[in-house]
Amino acid sequence: MKLAEALILRADIQKRIEQLKSRLADNAKVQEGEKPSEEPKALLAELDALTSELERLIVRINLTNCTAKIDGKSLT
Repeated sequence: MKLAEALILRADIQKRIEQLKSRLADNAKVQEGEKPSEEPKALLAELDALTSELERLIVRINLTNCTAKIDGKSLT
């Protein structure tokens, strides 16, 4: 995967995480006796998986940035 692709993927995952947080907040506000429109446990599991994926991706991006060289010199 190229760095540009990884950065696009990172932005996409971050957007999806924010959407999940919003959906979780919406499902936390339910009238007593009613059921949420989505299962909060499933949303939390999806959020956890996306967060782990984002963490792994950020590590790979950072490693790429640390090893990249221009004119024989490190970028960091």
